[in-house]
Amino acid sequence: MRKGLPPKDSDELVLFQKGYKLLKKLGEGSYAPVFFTEYTDSKKKEEPRKLACKIIDTKKAPKDFVKKFLPRELEILALISHPHIIHVQSIFLRKQRYYIFMKLAEKGDLLDYLLKNGATSENRARVWFRQIALAVQYLHELGVAHRDLKCENCLISANNNLKIADFGFARFVVNAEGQNMTSSTYCGSLNYAAPELLKGNPYFPKSSDCWSLGVILYAMLNKSMPFEEKNVRNLINRQTQKKWKFRSKVVDALSEEVKHITKRLLDPDPNSRWKIGQIVDSDWIRMDNRLWEMSPDEQRCLNQARKEFARYVEKLKTTKDGTGPNFSKSSTLQLIKQTDLEKDKSILLKSQRFPMAVIPMIDKRSGEQSMEKEKTGDAKRRKR
Repeated sequence: MRKGLPPKDSDELVLFQKGYKLLKKLGEGSYAPVFFTEYTDSKKKEEPRKLACKIIDTKKAPKDFVKKFLPRELEILALISHPHIIHVQSIFLRKQRYYIFMKLAEKGDLLDYLLKNGATSENRARVWFRQIALAVQYLHELGVAHRDLKCENCLISANNNLKIADFGFARFVVNAEGQNMTSSTYCGSLNYAAPELLKGNPYFPKSSDCWSLGVILYAMLNKSMPFEEKNVRNLINRQTQKKWKFRSKVVDALSEEVKHITKRLLDPDPNSRWKIGQIVDSDWIRMDNRLWEMSPDEQRCLNQARKEFARYVEKLKTTKDGTGPNFSKSSTLQLIKQTDLEKDKSILLKSQRFPMAVIPMIDKRSGEQSMEKEKTGDAKRRKR
């Protein structure tokens, strides 16, 4: 598509009329490609916003995904807002396709960064790891587990901040008593998956999230994975026997505190593995006195998560079995199908022939600040 000209595709034309212009494909999936997009607000005189658009074609996607995982993802995306989670601006439905517009991560994902730049310094790892740990803490306080934490789903913003993305496997994991529930669905990527998940037994998703955080931390510090096995049985054996170690080229330069937190996160016993609160309050994080306290936005989001959690638990008590709402009939998905424009004119947008529904997302400004420069000697070498 040439910049400046309206698109010929009917779907893209409707989006174009609403200010969204799909420009370039960033990635390809079997049923969910991602496009670089520009958004122009006709009411404001400002530069176009740079966004990424994930297009989910429900006709091409597996039926199980469309009926179970997609409704959960949409419900959670409509709820969450945190400075270290990629911001979703809006979600459109046109015929069989969902268009999810989110803020563009200009510097790619963490995996690409490590492949291009090598292992991070411990100082950079501390700042980045704290950011994604705070995002996971927010989710867990909300009663949500991500279930697919990995380097590819940690995106780097223009200001060098790390943000969690991709909530395709996320779900609420608490019951009507506010207690954590087990899950039996295999989710995530093999080398980031906790041993209890790989064994095929019911597992606690929040604990498996913490294991995945341990793998990400190890990858940051070593530019390699703690376990690289294609055979599941061999992988489980290596995990349960703790057959991993820091690479010889970095081990002597690492602090005892970061070695300790990595060991506690890669604990094969989920009962003794560190929980998210222990991670955020760890001695390693507190080695940098700038990170002792949350920013106002971080604290506000955490407080809001606790309020939303209380509302969610109350909602569960009204369901028949107390295990959770039916997401196929959730309030978010009902917004898509609502036709009474007198109630909320922003809910359903119509072109001349084809309806397009939109879930309006509140544009919550995170007040993101640039990460301070590393004090280590290799900081300059890793600058882009």
